[in-house]
Amino acid sequence: MLKHCKLPILLIIVAVTAIAVIQAPVIAAESKEAGAKALIESLGSQAVKILSDKSLSEEQKEQKFDQFLDADFDMPRIARFVLGRSWRGATKAQKTEFRAVFRNYMVSSYAQKIGTYSGENIKIIDSKSINDKESLVYTLIERPQGPPIKLDWRVRTNDGKQKIVDVIIEGVSMALTQRSEFASVVNNRGGVDGLISELKEKAKMASSN
Repeated sequence: MLKHCKLPILLIIVAVTAIAVIQAPVIAAESKEAGAKALIESLGSQAVKILSDKSLSEEQKEQKFDQFLDADFDMPRIARFVLGRSWRGATKAQKTEFRAVFRNYMVSSYAQKIGTYSGENIKIIDSKSINDKESLVYTLIERPQGPPIKLDWRVRTNDGKQKIVDVIIEGVSMALTQRSEFASVVNNRGGVDGLISELKEKAKMASSN
């Protein structure tokens, strides 16, 4: 069974990326860690503005998120990773379809609950370089009710531009979680085609709610 990330955490994740396309900096290799931290810090302060903007309808917010998703998440890289070993054995047609269906699945996982934002804010804690291309930015989601939630961003630099390749919630990688869930579906539902069918079903169910 596939699971959706709990809202409104996912809404904040997507809202942050929606702002990134406006302010995406060109970041030199030697400053990628500082650049990643500054990027998330700047975006976080503005993400709540989108989510709390009462002049925007839920449909308008959804359109903004949908428009900018590809700009700041490295969706092709994420799609390859979450499909795991099955990526190598998939046909070209299956890969193309999976990328498209996976993206739609991600969009549908937040679109149905755009209105659930209730005053959460992002607080930057720290950042560190983990290799020559990637940095981790550590943040907390501060909630009006309940304890804060740890939310870390794995940011990868390619050709001077940074994109998010994973989000880690309370120590749990979304990418690794999806990779494990998808592998189970592939094994139990007839391979990559079975996974594609299930993702389509999930996206359709979310859209109809």
